[in-house]
Amino acid sequence: MNGGSSAMILTEGVTKVYNPRRPDEVVAVAGVSLHIGGGEAVALVGPSGSGKTSLLSLIGCMSRPTSGRVVVDGRDVAKLSEGVLTGVRRRYFGFIFQQYYLIPDLSAVENVLLPLYPTGMRFSEMDGRAGEALARLGMAHARHRKVRQLSGGEQQRVAVARALVNDPPIVVADEPTAHLDRKRSEELLDQLQELGRSGKTVIIATHDPLVYEHRLIDRVVSIRDGRVENGHAS
Repeated sequence: MNGGSSAMILTEGVTKVYNPRRPDEVVAVAGVSLHIGGGEAVALVGPSGSGKTSLLSLIGCMSRPTSGRVVVDGRDVAKLSEGVLTGVRRRYFGFIFQQYYLIPDLSAVENVLLPLYPTGMRFSEMDGRAGEALARLGMAHARHRKVRQLSGGEQQRVAVARALVNDPPIVVADEPTAHLDRKRSEELLDQLQELGRSGKTVIIATHDPLVYEHRLIDRVVSIRDGRVENGHAS
């Protein structure tokens, strides 16, 4: 994948402190400045407790920084109201987690539809988009099957389809291979590589060398003790 030249994501001196001014205070992210270009694939790499997941949460607008700026596509989002921030997440981000968070008694297509309901889109259009997302991942045959009837690999593809149904320009993934065997991990990484080829920005928090050594990754950013360790933040 080719990295983009414009900054899709920019963090400036971002810090995240949990339980501030208390005995159990934890500085999860400490003054990180990071530039991620449009169309770039970046792996945030570090051991458990390094702060990479907290940083990913800040980048994806799932949490707010204690201090510093988070800029998404030129817009400073750190101090937006929760309602506006929700809209930013919906417009810009697709999320892939190590747990799929699918609803087992709903069908594949019903799970993929869920992110579209708040948009006010007509159901026929939502249904069409969800079907297209499943088809792109080779899951058209399982459209009406309940999630609990699907294999682990099929559930993985449903989760990816749900992340992509809004056609977000940025895909963020938190330890996406943590519970997958090598074959399923490689399938997921190949799917993410296809997204990169379509121009999407891909950001993955991982400690898995299968991920950060994969050909889809343009740049590895090492995180330790909440700080960028390798000097390649931008």
